[in-house]
Amino acid sequence: MIRHMIAFAPSTPKLGEFNQLRGVLSGLMHFCDKGMHFAYNLDMCFENVAGMPLKRHLYADDEKFERDVFRCLDGYFSHHLLVPKVFVTICSPEDADDAAVNVDAVCRAVKNYYAAYGIGRVVTVAVNSSVYNYRFADVVHVCGHLMSEEKRQMLEADAKLKKKIFVSEGIIHNMSRVFIRQKFGQPKIQKVLAACRNGRPNVVFVLGGRVAGPEIRLSLNNAENIFRRAQQLAQRNYNVIIVNGPRTPNDVTDYFYEQSVASGEKIRFYNSKQVGRTNEECQSEKWRIYSGRYEEVFLRQAVEFGNIYPGVLGLENTLVVHTFDSFSYCETAACGIPTAICREAEVDCTVRPDCYRLADQLTAAGYAIDFADFDAGTEPRDLKLKVLPNVNFLLAEKIIGRLSEV
Repeated sequence: MIRHMIAFAPSTPKLGEFNQLRGVLSGLMHFCDKGMHFAYNLDMCFENVAGMPLKRHLYADDEKFERDVFRCLDGYFSHHLLVPKVFVTICSPEDADDAAVNVDAVCRAVKNYYAAYGIGRVVTVAVNSSVYNYRFADVVHVCGHLMSEEKRQMLEADAKLKKKIFVSEGIIHNMSRVFIRQKFGQPKIQKVLAACRNGRPNVVFVLGGRVAGPEIRLSLNNAENIFRRAQQLAQRNYNVIIVNGPRTPNDVTDYFYEQSVASGEKIRFYNSKQVGRTNEECQSEKWRIYSGRYEEVFLRQAVEFGNIYPGVLGLENTLVVHTFDSFSYCETAACGIPTAICREAEVDCTVRPDCYRLADQLTAAGYAIDFADFDAGTEPRDLKLKVLPNVNFLLAEKIIGRLSEV
């Protein structure tokens, strides 16, 4: 019986990936009541001493790469007394072609470190990776919407590989009903959402946005179409709330705020982007930070109640509508919250077919509805959608299973 366990991972500058790492931890914590103590180490991430990502394809050879991994682990253990039993590495979409090689290389280096210092056994875990003949990764998570038919056939034909790989519906995330209830229960959130607790159904639009490249965009034309649907729902007696996100362009943010003000509070908009406070933060290349005409308004919102998301998800009888460029719809679908996927975003299917695949998979399986098919005739609580299986828990079960092996 495993009595104690902590996990650690290389750092990532991306908030989404960091939240996925925390999602892996939350899945492992789920097993605390099964005779196991899991220490939630908030500083689970270690920095690369070389100042670059720990990815093998960025290094000239294996020796230099492993030397840096050893130096990183030396730094980690210099201020941590407990030895982790789980090592987690996360793969970035832009490194998809090198993901499998990167995973096996870092897992090999970590196992070599543990062997060199005689500090026991470590289970190595890869998140968001691909099907590959791994030698050093013990548990590999692969998103089903990223798999080709060729890879599916390869996996089915290899029993040994199939034991290592866990294929998920949806993605790993860091959302839970408990967290939503905690945020919703905060007095400041209760105050701002009081007007929506009037017995009417609610709809919450959660906006995605752009990425660094041209393959995903949320344009003003998309925004106009979304707002038109929001107006129709308001006319059907819905409370309507619109929330942006870090990737929502500033001109789109301004548009939704202006239209919400013009609606006379029939439609409410809340900013969830960080607001620029310095000249450096307001540079155009800092597009994840809001800068524009309404900085003062959004700063007042931030002081008054902070980020309303995900507290707003605690409203009863609510349909949450996500633009399909954002996989956050997996979060609400897994929490049992009625979820719709809106195709109003410009996504290049030749570069990001995964956006189309995942949306199609979840709607076809009954975990979410296509927003184009929602006519407001059926209230959210009566949609009878299925709850998406919790990927965090399913992955944790695989990890626990490997830890339990002699």
